[in-house]
Amino acid sequence: MKLLRRFVAFAAVLAVAGCGIQPTGVISAGDAPGGFQLGTPRPQITLYFVYAGQLSPVQRAWARDATPTTVLTELFGGPTRTEEQEGFYSMLSPGRHVTVDTSAQPVTVTVSESMKLLYPVGLQQVVCTVSASLAASGQPVGKGITVVASDTKLESLYCN
Repeated sequence: MKLLRRFVAFAAVLAVAGCGIQPTGVISAGDAPGGFQLGTPRPQITLYFVYAGQLSPVQRAWARDATPTTVLTELFGGPTRTEEQEGFYSMLSPGRHVTVDTSAQPVTVTVSESMKLLYPVGLQQVVCTVSASLAASGQPVGKGITVVASDTKLESLYCN
């Protein structure tokens, strides 16, 4: 029993002594860690498809670089299966090569498609999608958008 009391007393002394680390003041370690936060919006792009015969914006989550050219390429990919089931469709031929030159005003969009196939609804899909992409990146559309198709060029176009 005496041995047990000594052991308990020794254990109590150790517990009171702690681990031997001496207290210090506050040590600055930089900013708090970042990461996933609830309520943080996911990056999105806006594409214009046709719904019930009218041009209609569609928001898509987007994790890549959202340049006007990549966004327009996505538009030419057409609506997703879910968007189609919701009634969205496109007047654009899928998989066409497109580029957007934003280095000067007006912004110039080049499409490897005949204007006969674009006009009028497909052309508005292109112009409105590029306008939304430029606005999202803070670029002006002041002088409109020029669309160069395989057979013609239209200037000073705006999203209506």
